[in-house]
Amino acid sequence: MSATEKCAERASANVPTAPILRGCSRSTNLGGMKFSLAIAIVSLALAFGAGAALVSCGSSGSNAKQGDGGANAGQAFNPGGSSGGGEGGSSQGLTITPPMPTVTVVSGQAVPTVQFKAMQGSQQVVAGWSIDQAQLGSFNGTGLFTPSGLIGGTGNVTATLGSQTGTTTVTVVLQTVEKGDPAYSAKGFDAGAGGYEGVGGDGPGGPPTTAEVTTLSGTPTADATASLLYPYSGTVWPQGLLAPLLQWNPGAHSFDSVYVDLKENSYEFKGYFAANATPFLNLPIPQGAWQAATTSNAGGSDTLTLTVIFGQGAAAYGPYTETWTIAQTTLQGTIYYNSYGTALVKNSDTSDSYGNQYGAGTLAIAPGATSPVLVAGINSVANPAPVAGQGAGQAANGSGCRVCHTVSANGKALVTQASNQNAQDYTNTVYIDLANDTTGGAGTSLQTRSLAFPALYKDGSLLFSGSGAMIVGDNSSKLYATPGGTPVAGVTGFTGSFQGDVPAFSPDGEHVSFNFYGGSLTSDAGATLQSDQRSIGIIDFNGTTTFSNPRVLYTPTNNNPVVYSSFFPNSAGIVFEIELSNPSGSWGYTWMQNTSELWWVDVASGMAHRLDQLNGYGASGTPYLPDNAGGMATHTAAQDVTLNYEPTVGPIAGGGYAWVVFTSRRMYGGVAQLDPWTSDPRQYAWLDPGQITDKKLWVAAINLNATPGTDPSHPAFYLPAQELRAGNSRGYWSLQACQGDGQGCVTGTQCCGGYCSAEGYDAGLTCTSRVPPCSSEYEKCATTADCCGAGSGVSCINSVCTLAQAPP
Repeated sequence: MSATEKCAERASANVPTAPILRGCSRSTNLGGMKFSLAIAIVSLALAFGAGAALVSCGSSGSNAKQGDGGANAGQAFNPGGSSGGGEGGSSQGLTITPPMPTVTVVSGQAVPTVQFKAMQGSQQVVAGWSIDQAQLGSFNGTGLFTPSGLIGGTGNVTATLGSQTGTTTVTVVLQTVEKGDPAYSAKGFDAGAGGYEGVGGDGPGGPPTTAEVTTLSGTPTADATASLLYPYSGTVWPQGLLAPLLQWNPGAHSFDSVYVDLKENSYEFKGYFAANATPFLNLPIPQGAWQAATTSNAGGSDTLTLTVIFGQGAAAYGPYTETWTIAQTTLQGTIYYNSYGTALVKNSDTSDSYGNQYGAGTLAIAPGATSPVLVAGINSVANPAPVAGQGAGQAANGSGCRVCHTVSANGKALVTQASNQNAQDYTNTVYIDLANDTTGGAGTSLQTRSLAFPALYKDGSLLFSGSGAMIVGDNSSKLYATPGGTPVAGVTGFTGSFQGDVPAFSPDGEHVSFNFYGGSLTSDAGATLQSDQRSIGIIDFNGTTTFSNPRVLYTPTNNNPVVYSSFFPNSAGIVFEIELSNPSGSWGYTWMQNTSELWWVDVASGMAHRLDQLNGYGASGTPYLPDNAGGMATHTAAQDVTLNYEPTVGPIAGGGYAWVVFTSRRMYGGVAQLDPWTSDPRQYAWLDPGQITDKKLWVAAINLNATPGTDPSHPAFYLPAQELRAGNSRGYWSLQACQGDGQGCVTGTQCCGGYCSAEGYDAGLTCTSRVPPCSSEYEKCATTADCCGAGSGVSCINSVCTLAQAPP
């Protein structure tokens, strides 16, 4: 099997709806040039109809090989061998013609080629050819470049003759037109628990009529009574995400068709679609178009612009536009979350509004997935025998419930709360080895129980307990060893009266943040720090038994308390929740009309600022979130900006951003727009059509290395693959449990050894402990000097090489 076939097979087998991942071969920045030999998803070739073969995968690092299959196949790419290209396309004696060409690939048409020539003065010479962006296309032995037709962008072309080299660039522009989504079927589709493609809605649009295309191609009429509801303009999207669901308020119209245009420097998609339902309220962006747009984007000023025009009969309305940024990264790790109403388990101790048992457990979503998997929770008896002293009316024992969880940053350990059978007090804390769970999701009870919402050390070996304000916990914070749950002896740095609630370890394990709930601490200077149940505090940790340097970072005004907190990947900032109101009387909860918003604080300066864009505020301080779309009067923008809770930042930065997952009860376009507090399966007809709770998980990008006291956040997006019917909360972002040497991989963060490499030219990517000359993106590092591209924006952040600053 060729390298090309292996790449395509691995892509289609492992990530059928995922992106062109940066990592079928390793990806990095070398000498200031973006270097990425990426796999290409087969569906993209089908979507574009270009008929071009998939490019092959090579190895990576400074000795990366080009998989062009021509006379220069296997030739080493030498990024340091050229000093120019530019206008003349010359360097060290060779010139290349034509200089800096642009080639446009149009769907449905023959793929054009570019014939490059290497020149010594006026004499053409036979040279070897390579391109640093192998996914853009390939060379044959004569310098003929053929675009792959899969993505657009600019690549650096190198001609080599002995010790002489010449460079220039080639830009590939893709233009594709679709009439109807390729995924459309008149027979319908299987929506699954997360809705179509994990984002809900009424599914793909079919081909429009000729008359509808004519209408959509005409001059539209501006109409402010209709509006786009989701996504939000200004959103920063990662690569590799499932395509978003476009949602709109039609106003007084009954639209029957829509035109969707996605445009950036090297790619444009023009899609014409008939209505997928009546009324016509939403449409998923075709997955192939979304993959091509996000992977063709160069980042920075290369923004992706959405233009939408609606058709109704012979009249067109619009245009409605939004502008987005595409981060040059794919999300790393898995998000673990609480689900109430999941269909993956049945374990409730009461019945829902239909009189049936429902499920509660801890679920997991990996990037690119279309549905979640159950990791903690088991079925429990629906109608147990009467228990002495408890009467005969008990519907179920509820002992299979597993929620209120924490996960270690390396993805190995999860602790969660289990209800004690027939007690329903949730004081039983259980441990689950995520790499090798032998309990079927039940977990093993810790020796010391009542440890709800603790902090787990980065490798899962230690547990720092909260104060007990959440559910039922210990009266004071202590350090325990896992998996047994035994107290650690000899701990110093705080007294038995100290209560640091809902604590969180930093990704590097050197700090713990907390709500300063009870007791006192003594600073290194000898000052007494007194708890106030409001402030966010921090204390340092040496990784064994010593805590030191406690301090109060920030105290909110108006007696509003800090609740959950989570560190940036570089440990320089902390995202936290401020509870604005507590009509439920239950501190830190997301239910019964409690309101909250998310903030961040700079660890060095203690300066804090609200995450305005994440919460839903525009630059002027006015909410940009939409009001209720369906006349149900259940959501207003002013309310929805205060319905954000429970943040957790992913331990791996990407594209110059930290990525935070959080709970929100905001409206999700027109798909989820019930009353914000409607989420308990016992209290509404949660399985009836249109009854979609808005208690869901959202994700937002936050600039790394932001200026203290400013808002570094961006508008959020809905996390795909959640069960639409369930109320979902407390997303906890961790890496996946690592794999050993020799196991298949996409990036180094998946590997226990820290590196993901193709050991041979025609070999697939596997985990390895072998240290390369330099570490590629998402591979292990000790310092920035270990990273390929050090000095070109790549840094060692939380022991992983990644881009430290988003492109301007």
